[in-house]
Amino acid sequence: MKILIIEDDVDLAELLKTKLVSEGYQVGVINTGNGAFEYAKQFKPEIVILDIMLPGVTGYQICRRIRRDPELYRIGILILTALGEEPEVIHGLEQGADDYLVKPFKLEKLMDKITSLSSLLVSVASRNSITNLPGTDAIKREIDHKLARGENIAVVYISIVGFKPYCVAKGPEGQKKALHFLATMLMDLKRSLALYESFFAHIGGEHFVVLLNASDYEKFCESLITNFDQRKRELYTDAEFNQGFVLSVDRQGASVKCPLMALSIGVVHNTYRHFRNAKKMFEVLAQVRQKALPTEGKSIYFVDRRKTDR
Repeated sequence: MKILIIEDDVDLAELLKTKLVSEGYQVGVINTGNGAFEYAKQFKPEIVILDIMLPGVTGYQICRRIRRDPELYRIGILILTALGEEPEVIHGLEQGADDYLVKPFKLEKLMDKITSLSSLLVSVASRNSITNLPGTDAIKREIDHKLARGENIAVVYISIVGFKPYCVAKGPEGQKKALHFLATMLMDLKRSLALYESFFAHIGGEHFVVLLNASDYEKFCESLITNFDQRKRELYTDAEFNQGFVLSVDRQGASVKCPLMALSIGVVHNTYRHFRNAKKMFEVLAQVRQKALPTEGKSIYFVDRRKTDR
């Protein structure tokens, strides 16, 4: 793994380099903000250790440039701060940093941060074995990066209502079929609607999250609902689809009639309100999802249109 150190304290930078090299990392060092971004473009590190207070270009500016760059924006960024005050730390994280370390620090603490950040990068790169989509860490990181770049975005939370009883009725193969069905539909919509800047994730079970430009969420949600409700009969026998339910089993082992699956979709966007990070958007999504309740087997989406800042 390649790590770039951007630190104006020459002695500290050399100490960090010596420690990291001894741990098996390939290390690059630059002692000024001027030219640091260009050096990163050339060196192509997986992780950057970035001092906030630099001569010339500041660490905040470098962080923003990295997050806007199509080649570098996914690298891990650990910021170093001498003050350690909450506003400074929060501001650094809002610019796209993944974590922070307050000076002075022990080298063991630095290595813990590097290990944690390396694990995050592995998690971000991992894919679900059924849907081949990235997971929760990846989508939250993408949201944070777009918020740091000041982009107008919409976060779409998709749940398959009726998925669990369907899995009980159809077994593991049915579960795989339903998840693959929706994942394929999402990818098809990405292409057909030309959602080139979108990001799709499967965050577990029947839950998916899509990150879009704010201007795209309406056509995406309407197209998804239309496609799912028209094509979901592919997941059922003709008899099940025509009768409008599948026979499943409840926790007591009794046979129950369960309605056909439908999509519950909640949408949050930052067109009218400010969000600092993905965590805040997911908190609002938790509220919005309660409003998106399918009726009579028809999928539905609900959009948070409040203008209160978060």
